[in-house]
Amino acid sequence: MNHTVSAAVAQFPVSLDISTNLDHLLSIIHTVEEQTIVVTPEGAISGYSQDSTFLKQVNTVLLEQAIEKLRDEAAQRHLHLVIGSCIQELGNWYNAALYFGPDKEFYVYRKINLATSERGFFKPGDELPVFSVLIRGVTVSLGIQMCREIRYPEQWRYLAYKGVQVFAFLNNAVGDSEICPIWRSHLISRAAETQRFILGANNADPYQNCPTMIIAPSGKVLFEVLSPNTAMGSSELNLSNVSNSVLDQARTDVICFNH
Repeated sequence: MNHTVSAAVAQFPVSLDISTNLDHLLSIIHTVEEQTIVVTPEGAISGYSQDSTFLKQVNTVLLEQAIEKLRDEAAQRHLHLVIGSCIQELGNWYNAALYFGPDKEFYVYRKINLATSERGFFKPGDELPVFSVLIRGVTVSLGIQMCREIRYPEQWRYLAYKGVQVFAFLNNAVGDSEICPIWRSHLISRAAETQRFILGANNADPYQNCPTMIIAPSGKVLFEVLSPNTAMGSSELNLSNVSNSVLDQARTDVICFNH
């Protein structure tokens, strides 16, 4: 029985111009083979800035049109897209990751652990959902985490216990170059300690401080790029490599989490 799915991560210079971001996204997904899961950075549609007042300038009509265009593209090209965007719902802004499927499926993950700069501007999500995605007849359990949530391993472990096989990690980590080794190490740790695949995409920026990466459940890096330029990497994910052997040996008689 086939347990392998195709995956890709893509980075580009995320701007505050929705039309420019959409052009980048379309040029990327037009090169991807059908039935591939593609992960892109945090804020890839709407744009993103550590100065959250940028939300006041977001053209919500143009944003909705771009989201609908990507939903159509996923269906026409038979792709599984996980794309970051700020979204507005009932007057509240969320920092979100959007899933677009080949049958017009549409799922939303709302970031639950906001960065300090986001607080007071975004409303945090309150769920850690597991999304069931069918890729070439293979059912994949997908979990999503975003940016600083790399610092909270309990969220990743919770999702792994819930059955996640593949994590999409949408990132917009730019700034202090001293952070890069820490965040890279965090990503490898999250993969190895949960024994899950991670598809991590960061903003392509001269001050990018975490690579765009694909990591295997063993912690082996399958693809990596640290660059200010548009780039994409791909890998075949053998889901039979996903395991609970580490999780099952946790000493729950000594310490356990209540979710």
